[in-house]
Amino acid sequence: MSHLSLLCLVLTLAAQGSGGGVDCVGEACRPRPATLVPATTVWAPTLAPLKPASTPSPPPTTAHTTKAANHTVHPKPTTTTPTNRTTHSTPTNYTTHSTPTNYTTHSTPSNHTTARPANFTTHSVPTTTRHANHTTLPAPTTVPSPVPKGTYKLTNKKGLCFMATLRIQLRVQYSFGKQEKWGIFYVQPNKTKASGICDEHSVNVTLSFPQGFIKLRFRTDTKEKTFYLQQIQTQLLYKFPGTTKSTTYAAHNTALTLLTTHLGHSYECSNVSVEAGNHFWVDLEDQQVEAFEFPATQTFGPVEKCPADKHVPVVAIVVAVLLILLIVIVVVAYLVGRKRSPAGYQSI
Repeated sequence: MSHLSLLCLVLTLAAQGSGGGVDCVGEACRPRPATLVPATTVWAPTLAPLKPASTPSPPPTTAHTTKAANHTVHPKPTTTTPTNRTTHSTPTNYTTHSTPTNYTTHSTPSNHTTARPANFTTHSVPTTTRHANHTTLPAPTTVPSPVPKGTYKLTNKKGLCFMATLRIQLRVQYSFGKQEKWGIFYVQPNKTKASGICDEHSVNVTLSFPQGFIKLRFRTDTKEKTFYLQQIQTQLLYKFPGTTKSTTYAAHNTALTLLTTHLGHSYECSNVSVEAGNHFWVDLEDQQVEAFEFPATQTFGPVEKCPADKHVPVVAIVVAVLLILLIVIVVVAYLVGRKRSPAGYQSI
């Protein structure tokens, strides 16, 4: 483009020069007056260096990366999950172990789907029922004995040294298959005999019956001038319902302080349950017992009831107190009102 412009400029200048020299024909020509042309400044364009022709290369291909909206690419955790890892929930009443320190937990980003490994197994929580180990204790109250009361006596040179009127039943825990049950044996008074020895500070009584015996030992407390039941020993050979044969049950307790009563008095109680041993109880019902000292009449002395039989009518006492308070309040109110009222007639 620049070379053609330069060539056209040169040809134009040459044409103007040739036309401005002479205007004649033949020899009679004379020169024309020259026409002044304004000076023209010619700027030589700067020629760009020629480049060799090159084959046009295809337009560059721009790689576009399409990203999912709100999709965050996280690097894979470096922790490798063990193969066939089994997760068990901790049952109740078991020790829970903390997660090992080398276990890394990564939170899953939002809108990110994590595929569960194929070797991950989830087990349902097993239901485990644990029973507390406990010992079944007998009930504090017993069923009244259907047998009549028996009277048992011991004598020495001075006369009576022991006398008791009561019903006796034995409660024994025995095995019935895979269960434990309580068996009751009633001591028959007409088949029971009393024997023993009395001395100054102890009375030993043995009540014998065909299926076994009961031994009672009473002691005195010289300082308090009382007597009390110190020991009990019993043995029973009996076949309870559900068992295949008769079994011997025995118990012995030497650390008792029961039936405490002043000397010369009798102890009276509706029911006293004595623990003779493990799973063996002796129930003394409707009893009146006296030992060591007796009145000249050789009968029971003054009665001392057990604390359980000393029923205090709490409700009756409370009602009586409330009634008394109510009466006092009414009387006081009446007196105050009467004092404030004017006496007689007032002059107008």
